[in-house]
Amino acid sequence: MRSYFPRVTALRAGFLLTFAAGLLAFGSTAQPNVPAAQPDRDPTVKPPAGPVFPPNTVKQGFPAAGYDPAAPEQSDTCWEVEWELTHPQNRPYYPPGSVPRIKSAKFMWKDKSGTPRWVTVVRMLEIAEIYVPYDNGNTAFLDVHDMSFHTNPARREFLGPPCVAPGEVLRSANPAWSGTIHKEVHDDGIRWMSAETNGRNQIADRVRRGEKMLLWATYYGANYRYMIEYGFADDGTITCRIGPSGRNIFNRQKDRSDTHLHVGCWRMEMDLGDPVRKIGGPKDNEVLIARRVLDEEKEKFAQVAKPFNRNGRGEACEGSAKWVPEEFTTLRVASTVRKNSHGYPLAYDVVSQRLGGIRQLQREGGTYDADMDFINHDFWVTRTESGFTDYIDVPRYAKERRPLTGMPTTIWLCTPALHVARTEDFGTDTGTNSYGGVAITTWAGFVLKPRDLFDGTPLYTPTSSRRFP
Repeated sequence: MRSYFPRVTALRAGFLLTFAAGLLAFGSTAQPNVPAAQPDRDPTVKPPAGPVFPPNTVKQGFPAAGYDPAAPEQSDTCWEVEWELTHPQNRPYYPPGSVPRIKSAKFMWKDKSGTPRWVTVVRMLEIAEIYVPYDNGNTAFLDVHDMSFHTNPARREFLGPPCVAPGEVLRSANPAWSGTIHKEVHDDGIRWMSAETNGRNQIADRVRRGEKMLLWATYYGANYRYMIEYGFADDGTITCRIGPSGRNIFNRQKDRSDTHLHVGCWRMEMDLGDPVRKIGGPKDNEVLIARRVLDEEKEKFAQVAKPFNRNGRGEACEGSAKWVPEEFTTLRVASTVRKNSHGYPLAYDVVSQRLGGIRQLQREGGTYDADMDFINHDFWVTRTESGFTDYIDVPRYAKERRPLTGMPTTIWLCTPALHVARTEDFGTDTGTNSYGGVAITTWAGFVLKPRDLFDGTPLYTPTSSRRFP
């Protein structure tokens, strides 16, 4: 494991000193704050072993108002989500950081006959790294890999309004996990609007308002706080977002060298198996890269989906890809054994939601021993290996370009947010004091979108009329 403390800059160490006093406030049963920087620990000393706790599972059916926990399959759709914190024995001086992770996410929907169906969409979905490079060329942080940061205690006053169902702070038998996750259930806007007329040719449109469950927590990042949010919608969509806030580490700089990125680096193991009927699973999927490309000869666009990083035999292989805005680059994971009633493979699209891309970052600050390909490529796919968890090492994991057919796979992707300082980030005294104000939250993330999972439009029952206004 790379050592954290010798690589922390004096500036970040100062922040750690400032925030170390929080250790005394939490008491013995809560996770401690990060203390001041100390000499490097003995690499032969391991974190203390701890007990194994039962899983932490949240179930939520939709519509939420009629959800019966004793009969989840009576709901229109339902999620069963198991969560945990990574590195549960994380303590000060023992990086990496401890972040909230989705251990598994199972979705229930109804086929066209009304029969409940289940799919384990994803396993081990987590924020594997938060990379923060500054434009000054010498300041950068790996806020997970190199930092012994933790997940803050949740607070009820941080919960949103109970517009669909009351929020709650989740509990766990593990005292290090208990009281760290916020659960909220919210309206998610209009899921669909029909275009219909009645027998008298009057507009008779209908709508379905969507709902979603949010599981979110706050990751302590010294001067920063990172909201890490997982959303589970009633149409089978999963959203993953990171939202940095808190205090800028620098006062406002006239040369704008305080401009920086917050790059959420995610890893996930796709499943797509049926947990009830035991059909399909991680070994029964293919990974494709979908692009919208222009056929210049025909002067027409076409949607093309081909095996990811394919070799000469046409097989998907380990490797990387870049997000091309003109092509709407999307990764697709499709089951080779599960299909809907129309014969289409059950699949999920990995859709990046971003405002820009990263291409030319060099080693700086805390990343001078990393292969910078880890961040200059937007997507990576590797075989799933128990020791492959460090995002900065993904170029090493993928370098053999092994075929992915018949193997469990891990998808890695980065979602950057650019923070250019503005007066709204600072105090009113001088307009430059980082301690006088806070940085407004900026969100970056991605969506796992179902494709050919349902037999028709989710949560929609057609009427006898097919006329349009």
